Order: sequence, then C-alpha cells, then structure tokens
Amino acid sequence: MNKIRFLLLIFLIMSLSGCTLKGCSFLPKNSLTIVQYHFEKSVDEEGELSAQIVGVARNDSSAKLEYAEVIGKFYDKDGTLLATGVAKTTSEEPEGEEEKYFTLDPGQIWEFTISYSSDPREAHPSLNLLSWDLEKDSSGARIIGEAENNGDVILSFAEIIGTFENYKGDILVKATATTTRLGVGEIWRFTILCPYPDFWDVTRVVAEVGEIDSEPVPTQDVDHATVKVGALRGSTVMP
Repeated sequence: MNKIRFLLLIFLIMSLSGCTLKGCSFLPKNSLTIVQYHFEKSVDEEGELSAQIVGVARNDSSAKLEYAEVIGKFYDKDGTLLATGVAKTTSEEPEGEEEKYFTLDPGQIWEFTISYSSDPREAHPSLNLLSWDLEKDSSGARIIGEAENNGDVILSFAEIIGTFENYKGDILVKATATTTRLGVGEIWRFTILCPYPDFWDVTRVVAEVGEIDSEPVPTQDVDHATVKVGALRGSTVMP
C-alpha cells in the first residue's frame, strides 16, 4: 500500500511540473489573448479610404514573450476572403532598415493594427500545387489535381501546365488548365485534358504552376474582418 501511495505521489509531482512519460518541460506555456478588436473604415485628409483592424492583446503567459503576431483576415459582404495581414511585435523602422522586435512582459497589453491594402505593390500572390495524378479511361487521359491560393490576395488568373509523357520519359504533349478569381485560401480542383491522339501511350504526367496574376480588391468592397493569434515565441528563462 505504501508503494502505491509513493508511486501516486511521484505521478502527481510529475504532472504538476510538466513531466510526461516522454520527458519533462519546466518552461511556461506561451499564451496571448486577444482582449478585443474591431474593424473600421476611415477617410484621410486626401480623401483616400482605408480599412483596418484595431485591437488589444494581452500576454497571458507567466514569462516574457519575445515575439508575437496576430493574423487578420478581410472579407467582403458575401464572406469571400479577400486578403490576410499580420501584426507583429516589431517597432516601425525607416524603409530599408532591419526590423526591431519588442517584448511583452507577463500581463502586458499590446495595441495592434492590421491594415488592408489594395495596392498591387503590397500584394503577395502565390499558388501552391497540392496534388496531381494521371487518370485514363476509354474517353481519354487527363491530369486531375488540386491547387491552393496560399498568397494574401485574390488571384484574378491562375494557370497550371500539364506535361504528358510516355514510359521512356519523352514529352508527348503539353496542355493547360486556367481559372479566374481564386480567393485567398481557396482550393482549385483542376482537370487538364490530354490532346494527344494516342493517349494510351501516356504513362507519366507532371504538373507545374504557370502564370498567375493578382487582383487586389478595392477597399470599399471590404465588409468585415476576423483575427486570431499567430506564432508566439516565449522566453527560455523562467522569470
């Protein structure tokens, strides 16, 4: 009975100290709470319309946060994701100078702003190929696959180039699939039909991203926004 009590005591101590069967961790868990936020539009002195998320976050960790970020997403009235932005714990520096980070002490408040931009120069268009495969039947051969808009702006045009090869690796033919208005984070399920007449000779296919073009949506089309906590990096030393 004493042995059982001893083992239970050891297990309790390990649990309270952050130890598991896989090891021990005595570092505090990083935590950032978004206390409040709101979406606002305003017109500056030059008559330019701007949209931004303004909010307050708090370091709820028991140790200092060396880095924190909040991710904001901007939507139109139909719920289409138009763009994403990030607020980081960095000080504003002159253009061309390296970013400088500031820390958040336990309980410290951080007032953040995430601005929406319709400036093409600030857009980061990107298309990520998730998967592709060859499909053949009596009607022909085709490449089927999925691609994701993993940039921060709507793609007004996107292209996937498909290459059809024989068993020797010789290129038989190339073809493309295109789409328009691919929203941020949206998955595109594409099909590329093989125009090669002897399609049964096709044994291997390759897909790659072709041309893409971005479409920053005008600020007046932005209707609402949401936020969530992004990456956190805490102090490695207990306070």
